[in-house]
Amino acid sequence: MKNYVKDKVIIITGGSSGFGLSAAEMLLEMGGKVVITGRDAARLKAAEKQLNHKNLLAVQADAVKTGDWKKLVKQTVDKFGRIDVLVNNHGAGVKIANVEDMDDENLEAVLDINLTSIIRGCREVIPTMKAGKRGHIINVSSGCAYHAWPKWAVYTAAKAGMVVFTRSLHLEMAEWGGKATSFIPGAAKTGFCAAAKIDDSWQEGYPGAEDFARSLVHCIDVPDNTVIEEVDVWGTRQVKDMLVPY
Repeated sequence: MKNYVKDKVIIITGGSSGFGLSAAEMLLEMGGKVVITGRDAARLKAAEKQLNHKNLLAVQADAVKTGDWKKLVKQTVDKFGRIDVLVNNHGAGVKIANVEDMDDENLEAVLDINLTSIIRGCREVIPTMKAGKRGHIINVSSGCAYHAWPKWAVYTAAKAGMVVFTRSLHLEMAEWGGKATSFIPGAAKTGFCAAAKIDDSWQEGYPGAEDFARSLVHCIDVPDNTVIEEVDVWGTRQVKDMLVPY
């Protein structure tokens, strides 16, 4: 069966672990040309070694820094000639706590990492896409965007903002042939909880990153003249134990 990934140049931020790493592996197998980023040099190097592919480029970059975005765009175009797809997969809980316990530093970090940096990255990548009159941006949000849990309010604000930003972004991009998609995953075993220093024992039996990454890849694997507006993906156990999203 024909796929629509072959020969596409795809940037995946946060590509050294979790959804990003799993998606990168699948996209390379499908014939894509993939660029992964990460802040941690050692982890990025390990991911590069694991993927071990001629059509892979690994770029150390911090998505909150405009200069790193400019470096990423330049290195991608220098190696592959263009940018077809950007997957904004980076993000972090930083601190999961009641609003009254979030100081200014925490607030700014959560919003910058999970929302402002996504907007910044789109701004830096779009001119290259627009020059070719085609391009696709996929923003990885969270099930928190539509559902509420205590202690997640600030993170939720960022992820919900990302969804409505992506809708408006699509309309802007559509004017010159581009498109944008929101990928909205529920909880998965990606290492997110450990990084945010919160208990992850409740995730026993939940999907792994590779399980949800299949749906992320599907958002890319569509003809240029179609777009998936939003994809919501839940682990069946989370639906059973926590919420009814229907």
